[in-house]
Amino acid sequence: MRIYYGAYWFLPASVGFVNHLARQHSLYLVTTRGAAMDVGARWREVIDPAVKVRCETRIKLKNPRYWWHRAVGVWQGISRFHCDVIHLQEVPDPLLLWMLVRVRKVPMVLTVHDPTPHLGELGFLKYYNQRRPFIEAMRRRAEYIITHGEDTRRQLLEACPYLDAERICVIPHGPRDFYLRWQPHGTAEQQGAVLFFGRINAYKGLGVLLEAWQKVEARCPQAKLIIAGSGYDLPAYRERILGDPQCELIDRFIPAEEVASLFARASVVVLPYVEATQSGVLATALAFGKPAVVTRVGSLPEMVENGVSGFVVPPRDADALAEALLALLTDDNLRQRMAQGVRQLAQGKFHWQRLGNRLEQLFVQATESHPKHGI
Repeated sequence: MRIYYGAYWFLPASVGFVNHLARQHSLYLVTTRGAAMDVGARWREVIDPAVKVRCETRIKLKNPRYWWHRAVGVWQGISRFHCDVIHLQEVPDPLLLWMLVRVRKVPMVLTVHDPTPHLGELGFLKYYNQRRPFIEAMRRRAEYIITHGEDTRRQLLEACPYLDAERICVIPHGPRDFYLRWQPHGTAEQQGAVLFFGRINAYKGLGVLLEAWQKVEARCPQAKLIIAGSGYDLPAYRERILGDPQCELIDRFIPAEEVASLFARASVVVLPYVEATQSGVLATALAFGKPAVVTRVGSLPEMVENGVSGFVVPPRDADALAEALLALLTDDNLRQRMAQGVRQLAQGKFHWQRLGNRLEQLFVQATESHPKHGI
């Protein structure tokens, strides 16, 4: 099978699928420089050398070169590569969506990460509303749609009731194990280190975490909270974080090589989200064998076996969050058992062989059921 894989965003979520598919199929991967840097400065080393890759530079929408780059990429994938199926990680890119909606002769599978913008994402909400007709047209056009969790599937059907539920399939995130190659030799786990990682936006629940953290540090003096990332919700808490000697703030974009060091250092990963779909942070914790404390929102509980590979607590409940963190930080045997539970999940339910096979089957179904139309 010849597969046009569009990962203009979300390349970290695509690496495992691409490398699995490359074992038996021909792939034309299109990505962007920004997405590639999320995988690492030497990102091409992560992708199977058999994959044909086109990496487009980041160009503003008003620049004519943007239109040319997108058009050439689509033309090469459809006409020169002669793809049998298109797989697109959904992006709010108007020209790309417009072109691929019009390409009817090739079946398409679409991965939707976020059915609607997250809580407080006003900038993305503006783009989403402006480009909603293109987004909805693409969702209608796809033979199948993938979400990374059952609750995310529910959110999509709620946002787009016109979609046929039978066309929406769930394939969860797999472990982002490519980060392991960037881990510096000899990096050791830091006892008591709790990692809060990623974009710091309103839905991530940083305020709830800091409230819980006061209870944690009062009972666990060796605990250390590492807050790594940046976002528009951080300024409201910066002084509070900097004034706490048991907090470490890394307020910037975290390159992939440093991501590996942070997860290797952590004893526990915490996701105190107040709203969610799914999470690449959890997929990274899976790769590093780190137990996680997550809230019962979106599809987060689907990636954690409560009491086995981590804890699931109610959202906005600082007391429950604190107790779950303390349980892991004060009981080495419990934490080690849960770390083993994480590794078992990574090698079982979330193994790339299993997830890749499901995606491959979906491509076959899409090609077998697709009526061949012209462009």
